[in-house]
Amino acid sequence: MRTGGTAPESSPEIRTYRIPTTATGEDAPTFVLLHGIGLSHRFYGRLGRALSRTGPVVSFDLPGFGPTRHPGRRLSVEDHAALVAAQLTRLSTGPVVVIGHSMGAQFATELARTYPHLVSHVILIGPVVDAAHRTLRAQAWALLRDAPLEPPRTQTAALFDYVRCGIPWFLTEAFAMRDYPTHERIVDVSQPLLVLRGEHDPIAKAAWCHHLAQLTSAGTVETPPRTRHNAPHARPEAVAEAVRRFVQEHV
Repeated sequence: MRTGGTAPESSPEIRTYRIPTTATGEDAPTFVLLHGIGLSHRFYGRLGRALSRTGPVVSFDLPGFGPTRHPGRRLSVEDHAALVAAQLTRLSTGPVVVIGHSMGAQFATELARTYPHLVSHVILIGPVVDAAHRTLRAQAWALLRDAPLEPPRTQTAALFDYVRCGIPWFLTEAFAMRDYPTHERIVDVSQPLLVLRGEHDPIAKAAWCHHLAQLTSAGTVETPPRTRHNAPHARPEAVAEAVRRFVQEHV
């Protein structure tokens, strides 16, 4: 359900969507889903519905992705995080459980470190960019190795979003993704951190994910079985259960 919010006319467009919760009680956590490069909120609808049984869910179409307008200039990870922070402030969500997948993990990291009052827990799924393979060529090769082995339904959903995004904007933001030093910025994240890695993810490799978790004071890694890079779409129930368990253990 879309509930508002594009940024002011002079700002890059961001669209906000909310899924109300079926949970009872006033202490239900709010989950925020941040999509990766080329994708949109649609790609995380299945995960959002699974999480909505525990708490309300907020997701976004960030500038140039999904149906939003291309902003006409490159946006940095910091720019995206600032836009999300402004929307969360407008929505008065209180501290949220932020969940970022792929490049969205960079947005989540930047949101948590720069606007810590807005974030209670940080979940990074398939985080990028591995400092040992920090080139666009390496990232493209890993993506090509992953895509054909994802479930057909996941391949179709990703392809739809990639086509709508378009190659020029995808490549523009790929440079922003490459240039963001996730391993340097994550040391400033003070909230409880969970790194989720698909068992067979060739993009976010095991050593990289464990390294990120070890760079924080409260980081842990979990590996849902029979999953690849796009675990939030391919196995949403397994991801949602891992997220719920982590949040409950770190109240």
